[in-house]
Amino acid sequence: MKKKCVILIPALDPPDEFYQYVQELTASGFQHIIVVDDGSRDKNIFQRLSMLPQVTLLTHEKNYGKGKALRTGFSYYRDHFSMSEYTGVITVDSDGQHLLEDVNKIRDALSFSDGRLILGVRDFNQENVPPKSRFGNKLTGWIFRHFVKLSVSDTQTGLRGIPNSLIDPCLSVSGDRFEYETDMLIKVGRSSGIQEIPIHTVYHRQNEGTHFHPIKDSFLIYRLLFGRFFRYLTVSLSSFLLDIGLFAFGTKILLSGFSHSVPVSAVGARIISAAYNYLMNRNVVFKSSSSYLASGASYLTLCVIQGLVSAALVTAGSMLLPIDEVLIKVVVDTCLFLVNYHVQKTWIFRH
Repeated sequence: MKKKCVILIPALDPPDEFYQYVQELTASGFQHIIVVDDGSRDKNIFQRLSMLPQVTLLTHEKNYGKGKALRTGFSYYRDHFSMSEYTGVITVDSDGQHLLEDVNKIRDALSFSDGRLILGVRDFNQENVPPKSRFGNKLTGWIFRHFVKLSVSDTQTGLRGIPNSLIDPCLSVSGDRFEYETDMLIKVGRSSGIQEIPIHTVYHRQNEGTHFHPIKDSFLIYRLLFGRFFRYLTVSLSSFLLDIGLFAFGTKILLSGFSHSVPVSAVGARIISAAYNYLMNRNVVFKSSSSYLASGASYLTLCVIQGLVSAALVTAGSMLLPIDEVLIKVVVDTCLFLVNYHVQKTWIFRH
């Protein structure tokens, strides 16, 4: 049974204890450690590490980000290590948060790997967790469950086991900063499956050594998580504008003076805008490979049902509630808009 694996550590201005940490890894039996210096200012610790026979030092001349550093390490592993001799790669952070016994847990799991992405997950209910870390991870976990449809206990863990079968998929993941690890969960973890290994929850000095930028990196991560919904929102808005524009063109220019210009323009504009909305949702928003016939029929059915439900709810609401019918329609159609997104994602344009 193969038990050899490679440790990959992306590092940017690591603490002084990092050198000792690498020595502890080698003493524990890890004989191949790839350290990626991602543009650190002080090179002294890396010069010392390069003298260790177990360490391969890769250097970025400037800081690109953790995602870029991980891809550099994955690429080196793929090109220089035998897949028949090694089980895969364990990614470890350079700040000392990952205890040696927890790294060994990931090594053991990797030895019996069934091809799933392995995560070392922390418990964020412990008292030593900084409030911003507890809030951020729980919020991201909730978003993963409800928007990505993927249950992950620790979305930001840097301790991961990557079996050989997932090296190439990880190299295809985009993103240069911390959003890379999030995209890895979405694109690699969702297809391969995820195995979670409980580990210790360690935060040194309230995690003050982290290079995570709370605004920039959070924006990149949440843009990734909500990207599909925002594309859906943009397509819906452009469909609305197209519908209005075509209606105005038909009534004011193309069919000006024609006695039935309003209904003809309305129907024509709605057909064209609906076809546009369908094609954009299929090919751009959800990037579905479903057949045009099946998904088109389902989409048409959804449109008819939406119109009937909207009309029924608005009518009932205006009769039962002392509220203006326009406001009722806004509320009803907004709710249906969100329901439509879910239906299209999970049924009509499902992968």
